[in-house]
Amino acid sequence: MRFALPARGRPPTTWDAFFAAEVGASAALAGLLFVGVSINLQRIISLPLIANRALQALVLLVAVLAIASVLLVPGESGLLAGIVVLAIAVPLWLGLNGIELRNWAVVDRPRRLSLGSHTAQLQVPCALFVGGGVLLVVGNPWGLYWFPAAMVVTFLVTILETWVILVEINR
Repeated sequence: MRFALPARGRPPTTWDAFFAAEVGASAALAGLLFVGVSINLQRIISLPLIANRALQALVLLVAVLAIASVLLVPGESGLLAGIVVLAIAVPLWLGLNGIELRNWAVVDRPRRLSLGSHTAQLQVPCALFVGGGVLLVVGNPWGLYWFPAAMVVTFLVTILETWVILVEINR
């Protein structure tokens, strides 16, 4: 993306390298998640909440892949970038929360605190993606700075989920 925000005393910079790195990182993490699921498939299938968490992690990583890819399109305007980001981020948020509502319907009382923490973790990257998209739509290029935060939080959440899928379910 050719958005350039000049820093004091420095020439404008572009975001291409950052978003290209995020595409690669999200694809690599999605691959790791697939490996974790395939290694523990029978155990995951027997635990509906874990299967849902794996799906949510995968959807988050695919969203990062899609959003970073969209932001790499040459010559794209901030308005168009913001609209496309919102077209990805709003359904992402709704879909993740739809899965989470199903989890809440079946979780037993002792696990509610853990599920509450998980629910909160999912809200942060979604809110950041939507916030950045809205800022771009209204013409504020500083919305781009919301995406690194959203992507880092997404990676932290999905790495935690992958750890659960690879290790914790076997304890």
